[in-house]
Amino acid sequence: MQSQLDLLLLGTGTSSSIPSVACLTDETKGCWCCRSTLNKTDAEGQKNARRNTSAVLRVKPSQPDAQEKVILIDCGKTFFSAAVEHWPKAGLREIDAVILTHAHADAILGLDDLRGWTLRGAIQKSIPIYCTQETFNEVSKAFGYLTNTGSATGGGDIPALTWHIFPPDESFELCGVRVTPLAVHHGKFFTTPPSPYPCLGFLFNAQILYLSDVSYIPETVWAQLDAELALARRPVVRQQNGTNNTNGDVAKKEKPRLQALVIDCLRIEPFTSHFGIGQAVQAARRLHAQKSYLIGFGHRTSHAAWRHFCELMSTSPPTRTSHPVTASESIPSAPYMWELYNGHPDPTKEDRDVFAQRALQAVEAWEAGADASEKGGEGDVRIRPARDGMTIRTGPNGVDDDEYN
Repeated sequence: MQSQLDLLLLGTGTSSSIPSVACLTDETKGCWCCRSTLNKTDAEGQKNARRNTSAVLRVKPSQPDAQEKVILIDCGKTFFSAAVEHWPKAGLREIDAVILTHAHADAILGLDDLRGWTLRGAIQKSIPIYCTQETFNEVSKAFGYLTNTGSATGGGDIPALTWHIFPPDESFELCGVRVTPLAVHHGKFFTTPPSPYPCLGFLFNAQILYLSDVSYIPETVWAQLDAELALARRPVVRQQNGTNNTNGDVAKKEKPRLQALVIDCLRIEPFTSHFGIGQAVQAARRLHAQKSYLIGFGHRTSHAAWRHFCELMSTSPPTRTSHPVTASESIPSAPYMWELYNGHPDPTKEDRDVFAQRALQAVEAWEAGADASEKGGEGDVRIRPARDGMTIRTGPNGVDDDEYN
């Protein structure tokens, strides 16, 4: 029996968040996406305001008198403004745990703001923080007082945090949920030779896969995912030929299907530290989730443009060619570079049809020559752009959300 898990997306934008102040203050060259957020009464424009990638996993109780558990995934630069907006709106108060993906600013710079929960026991005495030893070390370097209260200066108004270190390659239980860390690549260290910068994705109860910052998924992680899904297989009784017979019922194993995938997609083109659209769609095919959601967007491309592409891909999936893809082919050609961002040569305008065609070309190029068995089948992907404040619900009745259902 699958648990009911709700994932509230606090942020769906890149590390700098959206809108860009450079665009907001430039009437002639500021991008359409950013400037659309200036009209506070335009609901569609407000979907283009995106904070740092972060989410709240709400673990719904199985017993009527039990309390739900709240797990915060990352606590970055824009966390506090997200909490001010969404905690009252969503009926949230306590934080049962924080789990960190990595130690970049957009994942940890909001940790100090947790004092609002713990200072003089305002809401709770302390907050448990779960991370790897490597992330703990980086937090200690940047903000020693967060990991060692003896390092505090001034009035000592600091959050009360309890640190828990977990191995990056072992599953563990947290608030009644099986959490599987997945060590993907999020760019690289520019050493000689270069080495990958590790970042964690998380698989929750084999229902929700959260990959907020990823540029490459190693084959070892794919194998780890396969193993975790195999553990979740449940016996299903089926009758032979649909009728009772002397052989009796036959117990077979049903391979569970991942319910929700939340995956990084910065823009059309691949980037050093983030997926482009081709990589994101390729991973979604291979994972074969019931529903997939894109996050981590940069500015210049609106929510409406991404949605138009996703809907077009659902009705007219790209046709794969037979030759292997090259790095140059993974970026579609365009008369004007802005066509890869807003479909129009003028940054202050938008042509969603042109943008969608460029994105489809990128998906086709990236998947050219790929083995269909690795990707989960031709066109078999249901993918949409997420937005800040959106909730994805999973459980025994499948998956839905409050944006597209």
